[in-house]
Amino acid sequence: MHLPDDGPFDEQTSHGLSFSGSGAEYFRIWIVNLLLTVATLGIYSAWAKTRRLQYFYRNTQLAGASFDFRGDPKAILRGRILAVTLLATYHYAFGFSLKVGVVTVALLLAGLPFMMRSALRFRLSNTVYRGLPFGFAGGIKEAYIVYVVPVAIFVLPGALVALMPGSPLVGIIFLLYLCWPLMHGAMKAYQHKHLMAGDQNATFTLDTASLAKPYVRAFLIGLGLMVVVGLAFGLSVFLARGQKSTAAFAAFLPAILAVVAMYLYVLLMGPYILVRMNNLAWSATSFPGVRITCAMRVWPYLRLQTVNVLLTLLTFGLFRPFAAVRTWKYRVAHITIDAPDGFEQAVLAARRPPAAAAGDGIADFLGVDLSW
Repeated sequence: MHLPDDGPFDEQTSHGLSFSGSGAEYFRIWIVNLLLTVATLGIYSAWAKTRRLQYFYRNTQLAGASFDFRGDPKAILRGRILAVTLLATYHYAFGFSLKVGVVTVALLLAGLPFMMRSALRFRLSNTVYRGLPFGFAGGIKEAYIVYVVPVAIFVLPGALVALMPGSPLVGIIFLLYLCWPLMHGAMKAYQHKHLMAGDQNATFTLDTASLAKPYVRAFLIGLGLMVVVGLAFGLSVFLARGQKSTAAFAAFLPAILAVVAMYLYVLLMGPYILVRMNNLAWSATSFPGVRITCAMRVWPYLRLQTVNVLLTLLTFGLFRPFAAVRTWKYRVAHITIDAPDGFEQAVLAARRPPAAAAGDGIADFLGVDLSW
């Protein structure tokens, strides 16, 4: 692994990210992490996460220098204990009493948006490039505006089932999922427009509706596919009238193929939306003197993930570290950093933020990080 702290910059104004790690190298880290996590009943998972992030960051280079992650595993462990405690309490709370359940739901609604903001602050303030930490400047008020509805969709259905069994309100809550494209777009916008590199604030040029556009295209594709499925079922029923068993099966073949197509649609739309939203979000993010371009392509990424899933299944999970490396390498290879006035000048213009602004005290103490 290569981690230069003060390597020389070249004269280029455009630089691509690159990754120098390998699946075989990461497999050794992954298997040790897995065995120690199992042996310690999950306690080592915080150290495993730190080792994983350090491996990927330290092998990711930009203009001859690597990134690094400096988060404290003990802080991450404290945050995980808090998160697991809250979720376990939510799961069993209504078994004790309605009052305990209601209080737990209220705590989750009040606490999870704050924890999500703290997770961003913790991760970014401990991500470093050439000694310069990144950061996140999003406010608490905006975090609640952005995250409270997704959190409500997660915690309220279970609470309503316990409080009002058979109530139609449970179904109404699930209808909020129709707004998920806008919610996802709002979360992406919140994350990107408050990024910091040192003391430099990011500029973000897209609104929530623009970020939700990939969902619109996916929805239209799905709508067309539903029409095809409906027609296929109708044709199958028509052809199967009065047919013998073999002929009836052949008649229902269009319906079977339509169901398979619908299943594939559900599997493929996730990567499609991820690629489109990442391209939109990162290409709309810039810092003073620095522009970012993300140009992932949908079909190559779909092929990559399809192979990853198949090989992971065939190897009973042992291909997973290789899949993680392949995915990371693909994603960073399609990000370009442009600095028209010179990359060195742009980096040197960013300074380390004041200590009071470098990170959230509670986030640093708890290490709240909701990804695993």
